[in-house]
Amino acid sequence: MFKKLTLTLAAFCAAGIFAAEKAAIAYPGYSLEADKGGLVIKDGSGRRLLKIGRQLFSWAPPVAYPETVTQIAPDTLKVDYRIDKDKSGQVALAATFRATPEGTIFADYELTAPEGMKTGGIMQELQPVGVKKQPELFKSGLWTRDANGGVPYEVRDGYFRGFHGKHASIWLQLGGNANYTSSWAEHLSYKKNESGKQSASCVFQLTPPGATGAEAAALLRNRPLTLTLATGKPFNLWDSGVPEFTVNITNPGSQTQSGVELAVTARDYDGRSVLNEKRLLTLAPHQSETLKFQLPEAERMIWFAEASVKQGGKELLFTRTSLAVLPPHEFQDRENSRFGMSAYFPVPDMESVYKLMRRIGVRILRHGDNRECAKYGLLALDHANVPKAQDPSKDKARLDQILKRAMEFENPEIEFCNEWNMGLKPEFHRKYAERYAKLLRQFRQLCKERNSDIRIIGMGIAGDDPKFVRALAAAGAWEYFDGGIAMHPGRGNFTPDYEKNQWSYLGSIRRFKKVMGELGEKPIHLSEVYAATHANDWWKDSERQAAENVVLTYALGLAEGVASIQFYQLHDAVWHDIGGVNHKDSEYSYGLLRRDGAVKPSLLAYAAVAEQLDGAKFRKYLTFKDPQVKGVGFDTPRGPLAVVYDRTDGMVQSKKSPGFIHLEPWVDHWKTHREVTLPAISDEVTVIDSIGRATQVKAVDGKVTLTLSGAPLMVYGLQF
Repeated sequence: MFKKLTLTLAAFCAAGIFAAEKAAIAYPGYSLEADKGGLVIKDGSGRRLLKIGRQLFSWAPPVAYPETVTQIAPDTLKVDYRIDKDKSGQVALAATFRATPEGTIFADYELTAPEGMKTGGIMQELQPVGVKKQPELFKSGLWTRDANGGVPYEVRDGYFRGFHGKHASIWLQLGGNANYTSSWAEHLSYKKNESGKQSASCVFQLTPPGATGAEAAALLRNRPLTLTLATGKPFNLWDSGVPEFTVNITNPGSQTQSGVELAVTARDYDGRSVLNEKRLLTLAPHQSETLKFQLPEAERMIWFAEASVKQGGKELLFTRTSLAVLPPHEFQDRENSRFGMSAYFPVPDMESVYKLMRRIGVRILRHGDNRECAKYGLLALDHANVPKAQDPSKDKARLDQILKRAMEFENPEIEFCNEWNMGLKPEFHRKYAERYAKLLRQFRQLCKERNSDIRIIGMGIAGDDPKFVRALAAAGAWEYFDGGIAMHPGRGNFTPDYEKNQWSYLGSIRRFKKVMGELGEKPIHLSEVYAATHANDWWKDSERQAAENVVLTYALGLAEGVASIQFYQLHDAVWHDIGGVNHKDSEYSYGLLRRDGAVKPSLLAYAAVAEQLDGAKFRKYLTFKDPQVKGVGFDTPRGPLAVVYDRTDGMVQSKKSPGFIHLEPWVDHWKTHREVTLPAISDEVTVIDSIGRATQVKAVDGKVTLTLSGAPLMVYGLQF
């Protein structure tokens, strides 16, 4: 549709005022023309598709109207805007639109505005005519090899909104906040440039009807091919059978692509290569090839699949995902479970997410509507925040809104406010503790007026922070915490059993409990616990470390007697950018699932430890003749359970260093593996690893020999 053909333009004109015959760029596949009130994109048959009109400042009075269109080059139009409602008289706006034969239109805006004028909310009017706007976004991530040999990762390639018609589609690469949108406009993000003015940009890509966002992104980035890997199963998760996936490779352009070398590989959690296939392909313009691959049958396993494309021996692009088998399981003691989830997104949809959380053993949700959650055996609490620096005159309305929602959702408890102590200087502890206590009194009074018996969980404290907790008690907040108090035991590059650092898991819990002993015992909710997998970040876990640390996080949390342990969070990405990509921000890497919903090893680990601790009661911390062997003992309906591991390699997982890299998830990262003989109570013990795979090991004369490393094993049949 968009072949590189000779440019056919109307006569070049120095200036034109909404005159299509004087201000137009026309190619065989489409045209960009001046139109009353802006510019219009048409398809090759002259059908109107999309009109580009005004700019509205939204947070300030001015409105910019396209007034004149000037052709400044055969492929470029310049638009000058009339500014209305500008009391300053200083606002000016101009834009250039450069159109290419490949169907790409680059829009660049330059704005002059006085200091203090709000320009952050400027919206570009887009009026679909022959196309229908797609509300969903395609968030393109480009898989990238790490320069230092670490694990690959996705970088943001662009966010795209589709406008789809019968004869053509337009994909808009957004130039602003993807959430700031409407049926008629998109946000433009203006930034100051070197000239002291402000600049913004966006890009339009015309494609044949039905083209995907991946194809539009490839055309915009001059990539000759697209490559996707998919299963069609929610979370790429099976409960039995043979997992399979498809690889789709597409030529979105107008040139034949020959000598295309496709390689597809897969490894299991033990590092075994289970798939290694290659294809040599030739793809005609706009041709797609879809190939299907199968993995071995397994009772419980995770695989890591990769598809890559080379041409002329050079890798053009690659993509990755993971697939897993997790057999069905019904939990027997859900009512008393302390396993929770701090946050989750409706990816791929809310019903699938609820079912997944039920399967992996989640009981408590930090937020949610109990009218729905209860159908899946989930108990939703509520979580709401009032900003610590908010204008007090707005407090009543905010509190009213919070209680109204909690009552509507039938939440029995509410975690009231979040991490006010984060970055708070000690001299402000008293000030904000007193403000918080005042809010609690207001909220409790409101509950009384509304006849609500909702219990209050004190705000999620960032770290154990004993000084701020004492300030809360001194301000009178303690008496209102009838549901307990929440704490977020942030964890850095340490295993969860490390205690010395401020940001250690077990250390934070025990320091927090000590303060509870001073101020008055309250149930402790760990409303955010972590095993983030930000690639090649020395402060975060590798994917394999995350799986191991999830097991220890829950074993130790239950041993310490906390009221709930809520994992942060189910999916990668963040609430304001669901399914998004940002490799520079570790907040995008906290999930048990990848951003597209594919399972990580840590999700299998969550399910594994939840299954084994179902109905469990902590008995004691275990000691052995060998001081490097550590353990936690529980009594369970299935018999005594010991979570055991070896600390010969220590508890510090990594050191800050230039070019730090993580190992691939199928690579065992522990240096030391030792055979350790332990007392047994039967002739056979059951050993369960971090992703839930069980093996039987024979015991002889009341003793069993296990191979231990820093990875925790869950073992039935040990004597303790």
